[in-house]
Amino acid sequence: MTNLVTGLRRLLALCLLGLATEAVCAAGYPDRPIRLVVGFPPGGGADFVARQVAQHLGQSLGVSVVVDNKPGANGTIAAADVARMPADGYTLLLGVSASQSIGPVLMPKLPYDPLRDFTPITQVGFTPLVLVVNPAMPAKTVDDFVKLVNAGNAPVTYGSAGTGNITHMAAELFVQSSGASKLQHIPYKGSSQVITDLIGGHVTAYFDTLPSSLPFIQNQQLRALAITSSERASAAPDIPTMREAGVPGYQATTWFGVLAPSRLSPEVVNRLYEALRSSMGTPEARQAMTSRGVEPVLDTPASFRAELEADIARWREVTRKAKITLD
Repeated sequence: MTNLVTGLRRLLALCLLGLATEAVCAAGYPDRPIRLVVGFPPGGGADFVARQVAQHLGQSLGVSVVVDNKPGANGTIAAADVARMPADGYTLLLGVSASQSIGPVLMPKLPYDPLRDFTPITQVGFTPLVLVVNPAMPAKTVDDFVKLVNAGNAPVTYGSAGTGNITHMAAELFVQSSGASKLQHIPYKGSSQVITDLIGGHVTAYFDTLPSSLPFIQNQQLRALAITSSERASAAPDIPTMREAGVPGYQATTWFGVLAPSRLSPEVVNRLYEALRSSMGTPEARQAMTSRGVEPVLDTPASFRAELEADIARWREVTRKAKITLD
């Protein structure tokens, strides 16, 4: 027993000094708690996903995974914190589209690069947005809505949860994809006031996250015209996609993914990916996600990186055409 303890201590010392191979160090991973940083406060959608990941990943790995909420600046504060941590697998990020795709495009002076400074592990899920309008509006379809927008002399207003927010970017992409050129942006400081003003008729439309708007859609306070994902949502299968509604190629979601600092060893990447794939892929875990309007994904690290690259390119082009910047 004494020899075993001595050997483990020597192995740990070698790992800390960087003198052991990555494979040997990874063989003992993990042997202490893991910190999962999320850039939003407790109680919201990102926090919910983070806690699902922490629970199931911790059970699979046999260690505690502790959620660390670092809210602010649409998740970019948390991303910057993780980017400068050691690449040892003990600090992870619950990344979102705002911090990894949109923020870096809108704020080129951020202290991290979303591709250079992170190792993608897996995208765990995404939430579609939904184009909602006040039921008093005569438009019943997306085509009706576009025609109504372009027919009037005065601009038709839409609300967003803030300039550069996914609710703003999804609308800008819609303008560019559908030709609804007379839509006028009204930025708010958060989603709840947009919903209040939309129900009250003070703005005409809103691209809200599906979980946020679904209760208002179900009680007929809002009318849903289309969702923004490439396929219909399991939580609202009666709502057509934008592509089905006549806007080809349109896709805008807010996604959640696990990332680590750059240069994480392939062995640890694979260990984390396999643990997430097996634990988050159970029927119970998937049901917990879909019940909150989050569609599970669990793609490979390579696929996640490719999706991230495509997402960054999409929003860079949207912001270029719309001339949006936060710097």
